[in-house]
Amino acid sequence: MITVTLFAFFYFFCVAYEQYTAKRKTLFLAVACFVFAMIAGLRSLHWPDTGVYYLSFEVTPGLFDLTDEDTPKGFSEKGFWAIGILTKTFTDNYQIYFCVVSLITFFFLFKDLRQYSFYPLVGLCVYIARFYSGRNFMQIRAGVCYVILLLGVKYLHERDWKKYFLIVFIAWLFHRSAVVAIPLYFICSFIKIKPKHIIIAVIGAFAIGIAGQGFIHNFIEDNASDLTIGTRYTYAGGEKRQLIGAGIMNPMIYFQTFILLAYTFLEKRIAPLSKYYYSMRDAYLYSTLILICFCSYKVLSARTSTVFATLEIGIIPSIIYLFNKRNRTFAFIALGIVLVTIFYMNFNSRIE
Repeated sequence: MITVTLFAFFYFFCVAYEQYTAKRKTLFLAVACFVFAMIAGLRSLHWPDTGVYYLSFEVTPGLFDLTDEDTPKGFSEKGFWAIGILTKTFTDNYQIYFCVVSLITFFFLFKDLRQYSFYPLVGLCVYIARFYSGRNFMQIRAGVCYVILLLGVKYLHERDWKKYFLIVFIAWLFHRSAVVAIPLYFICSFIKIKPKHIIIAVIGAFAIGIAGQGFIHNFIEDNASDLTIGTRYTYAGGEKRQLIGAGIMNPMIYFQTFILLAYTFLEKRIAPLSKYYYSMRDAYLYSTLILICFCSYKVLSARTSTVFATLEIGIIPSIIYLFNKRNRTFAFIALGIVLVTIFYMNFNSRIE
């Protein structure tokens, strides 16, 4: 409960700082990102997945000891392995290695927050509540990958396919689930999505999530080896604890759907204020549809859907921004209650 209380205090401090001072916000954001990066980097080995990364680092060679026969142990992505090689060149301390990974992640998150969020400090709180314990304490390859991918939303807006796919490739070097971002470019480029299409798509996704799981399962199991995300997250080769999700009862389905619809219906007010509105909305729609359609899977659904769910760091603050000064206070309080609840649920689920 102490950790949850500290998060609640930090959230309301950030709200007050955003509302009542215009000084040194960027500096405070940078310091906050650094502190959270160090907290994650200095975690104990008892966190899930952490032991695997520790053992991987232990057998990783330094730059001057590297041979042609060396390969990553515990994962296959060469970009992430490179971080381990460079770190091992200077130190054998695994906590420094974790801190380096965490600092890289928060460096890109800092850039994302400044790029997309009306209230960057509040956006940081959204990230901490929703993704911090999973990505920065456990799934650290995905943590680096997804904050890099978010930089590509800018190039979705500009329809700059060269820079967008360069970002996807760089992210892929850290986690293979980055391939999920490839279809999004073509969706945004060739389909003009309107609010009515979003409503129809969400209804269709719920229909698939409830009644169409047979088709989804057959497709995933038949093509798991070709999806590059990994068969261990499917029934083709996974473990029960990685497979069975909450299905349509997953509360995050309704959280994301509510955020998506609110963001969609406020289009006329938000779009003139944010040049990235349509790219962010379409990416978040893409994320939400994946979450609903694959809800019967656990890890596979979470990994693929949360790639662009990270855009909540910009989407949620933009919704709050539309309230007048008086009502904005109540909106911040309501958001605080929701975020503290989500943080509590995520933190407890990780340490059990």
